[in-house]
Amino acid sequence: MFSVDGFEWDIPCRIDRIAELKASEISGMTLDRNYFNDCLGTWMRYEISVAVPFGMEDAYTTLYEILTAPVDGHTFVLPYNQSEINITGRVEAVKDTNYRLNDQRQYWQGTQFSVIANNPSKYQTLDEVISAGMSPYPHE
Repeated sequence: MFSVDGFEWDIPCRIDRIAELKASEISGMTLDRNYFNDCLGTWMRYEISVAVPFGMEDAYTTLYEILTAPVDGHTFVLPYNQSEINITGRVEAVKDTNYRLNDQRQYWQGTQFSVIANNPSKYQTLDEVISAGMSPYPHE
């Protein structure tokens, strides 16, 4: 189960979670062959595949219209460990497949999309960096 912009999708779905630890452009190999890692933070990304049970077509239409709205971000509530995480994230693509039955009815299946956090969910403050004994600047 997850929600997007207050709309709850309480239907079985597959949710894959990816924590992306991003380094700044000053990260890299130094002349003494040590790796300098200036980690900016942890951004969450979720890959979601939803099922669309028969009879839930109107709810799916609502979900699809929310996900495909051209906005800078959505508010998502997603599973995180034994709890939930609230993130503001963007959806860059929504993929689904249309099936047409012999009696001309149609339905959508195989819906997949990614939620990419707009902000890091974890990062160190400047005080935390300094108190850990790290320089806030690379060595000259």
